Amino acid sequence: MIEIAFTSTQDYRDAFHDVTLDVLFKTPQRTTLKVPAYWACDRVWKVRYASPLTGTHRWQSVCSVAADRGLHDVSGSVIVDPYAGDNSLFLHGPVRVAADRRHFEHVDNTPFFWMGDTWWMGLCQRLHWPEDFQQLAADRKAKGFRVIQIVAGLYPDMPVFDPRGTNEAGYPWEKEYGSIRPEYFDRADERLMYLVEQGFVPCIVGAWGYLCPGRASNACRSTGGT
Repeated sequence: MIEIAFTSTQDYRDAFHDVTLDVLFKTPQRTTLKVPAYWACDRVWKVRYASPLTGTHRWQSVCSVAADRGLHDVSGSVIVDPYAGDNSLFLHGPVRVAADRRHFEHVDNTPFFWMGDTWWMGLCQRLHWPEDFQQLAADRKAKGFRVIQIVAGLYPDMPVFDPRGTNEAGYPWEKEYGSIRPEYFDRADERLMYLVEQGFVPCIVGAWGYLCPGRASNACRSTGGT
């Protein structure tokens, strides 16, 4: 995976909501893929790209604010070389449901056995980084686990701004949900990248569906993640 950064030429009142940035990648097979970029902080946006196709991939950015020359109509290229390591995720590619709908496989058709361990609160201080997190990862790797099921953001059985839901950078959001806090997700990224480097597939639950925002009662309480 490669990460490409873009720097805006102007400030925005609410960058997360006011700006949309996509990057169009043209593969060596001349297929065009639209990859969304994300607001990283201040004037910075980033896009991440990975492909199993070796060769030169050319890209061009498309921003909803065409006048921003730091974000719109920027171009470049990425060269993908063959992988030379032993990480099965890089050797065989991402995991998908096989054509028979009865098992999982990598994109090169290599079978994948989903043996998952649940770390719902693995991205917050419930597991301290790096010592606790890496120790648990080593234990699960030795026992043959391949998947880590983990929640990002809103955790089960706790209020939204419960201190237990913070990581090294604090909460995922500002007060009153005024904005996300990229610092939180940068720290979460460190943990997720470590899992991938160790050969685990992170199965990420975007938020826990315990309470419906904006409702006064708990009538919409559910029994699992969404």
